[in-house]
Amino acid sequence: MLSKPEDMIAWGLLILPLIVIAWSAVWFASVEAERNRYERYKRFHAIMEQLAKSDGATADKMAAAYELRNYREYKDIISKIFVDGRVRQDSGDALQKQLKDTLDHIGH
Repeated sequence: MLSKPEDMIAWGLLILPLIVIAWSAVWFASVEAERNRYERYKRFHAIMEQLAKSDGATADKMAAAYELRNYREYKDIISKIFVDGRVRQDSGDALQKQLKDTLDHIGH
């Protein structure tokens, strides 16, 4: 048992660094996950820009469209942008609705 103050201090000196190491690991994992989400968003945005280029090669656009399959977390917006394999023609109305949906989602 911990009958001596020296024993308690020894356990404290052992446990405190372990707590700090655990906290650091959790913090690092959180930062890394956020960085990965941001990098993934940038790649998705680059794919969308590739599809939007009017002078882009068809093969490049086909490859970009295929790559969109890997971004399931964006399926809602992808389905709103593309209708029957084409970019929406009512883009102004679609953007306005998307902005309204975003405001509703964040509780404005």
